[in-house]
Amino acid sequence: MPAPEPKRRWMPIPPRVSEHEVHVQGLDPRHDGVRIAQLSDIHVGNLTPRAHVRHAIEAANNAAADLIVLTGDYVCWKREEVAQAGEQLAGLSASRVLAVLGNHDYFVHGAGVRMALERHGYEVLRNQTTIANVRGAPLAMVGVDDPVTRHDDLDASFAGAPEKMTRVVLCHAPDRAPKIAERGADLVLSGHTHGGQMYVKGITDRIMKKIGLNFRRGMYDVGTAQKAKLYVTPGVGFSGVTRRFGEGTHAEVAVLTLRAA
Repeated sequence: MPAPEPKRRWMPIPPRVSEHEVHVQGLDPRHDGVRIAQLSDIHVGNLTPRAHVRHAIEAANNAAADLIVLTGDYVCWKREEVAQAGEQLAGLSASRVLAVLGNHDYFVHGAGVRMALERHGYEVLRNQTTIANVRGAPLAMVGVDDPVTRHDDLDASFAGAPEKMTRVVLCHAPDRAPKIAERGADLVLSGHTHGGQMYVKGITDRIMKKIGLNFRRGMYDVGTAQKAKLYVTPGVGFSGVTRRFGEGTHAEVAVLTLRAA
């Protein structure tokens, strides 16, 4: 009598690549067409299969990006996931890979997650600016540490950002974006919300607003003059449940192309 087939583990739909153009006032002409690939909320561990993570890494590498950025929440809740993140997030290939931490990273072991990323040569920005030489012109890349766990410091983050230089800001939590925009940001890249992860129109929106989440997913104009752009990606992995459903929740690797306004 043949042995029963092993139970197959449910596999999620692989992350897709979403392309977006961002029009920036005063953009250096050499930066017209610069591509930035964004990965967020990867949440390695039991809920996010390794193959799902590696598909996202491969998609980011195939995007022909000038920079790859990571916007937090690489783990879920367990210390053992720090080592898993170090292994599964290996191999990102761009001139520079820049990262900030998210709330789950600090819940688990912030210093450990940072070291796991840095072992691969990824640069973790902790309330600081670095100048990236992209296509022969400088671009200010600002990393704001996680606001949810109150590690953010906007004064320190923008201290090294020249005023007349285009500023791209990484910040895990999108609800900090209006304040970031007032500091002169041109583009803010965030995650955190998973697009609602399980989105039911009307219901999910009300719940998110109630808990202070005002930017679910997609592109927004932010700041008093609304000259800054905020892009909120639904991210890659899973937290709480192993499902994503509803409009705007599909796992993704976002690719943002800078264009002169």
